[in-house]
Order: sequence, then C-alpha cells, then structure tokens
Amino acid sequence: MKILSTRPAPPGGKTIAHVDVEPSPGTRLYGVRVSRADDGTYRTFGPSNTFGRTCAFDREVANQIAQLTIAGLSQHDAPGHHSR
Repeated sequence: MKILSTRPAPPGGKTIAHVDVEPSPGTRLYGVRVSRADDGTYRTFGPSNTFGRTCAFDREVANQIAQLTIAGLSQHDAPGHHSR
C-alpha cells in the first residue's frame, strides 16, 4: 500500500488530510479522508456520492492508511523539507 498524494486539511477540524491511496498495484482510491477522533484514534473514510459511501475499509486497512498519512505529514513538516 502506498499514499500517492496528501492534501493536509485546514487546522481546527477533525479531518487531518485527504489522500489518494494505492492499496494494491492497479487499484487507486481518490479523496480518502483521514480524521482524528475525540479519543485520539484515527479514522479513515472513503468519499461519498449521492448514493452514499463509495468504499469502506476494515480496521487494519484504515489504520494502515492513517499511519502512512501521519508519517507523510510528519516528514512534510520536518525541518529542511522543501515542498515542490
């Protein structure tokens, strides 16, 4: 699994970022939302459309997406990192 793109969310809300994910080669999911719950754990949600959810993740996959996102955001914020 890899994160293709990360878009940090504005500060102040529960959402920390929206990400594009490649859970396996040849499969991509766009606009996945990673949020922090009140208890400090992370949640991962697929985008919705007029019919409801477009995808769902079991706990292990959701946690993996969240951890990869957090690691990427931490690396992005590290001193000496330059955005392109």
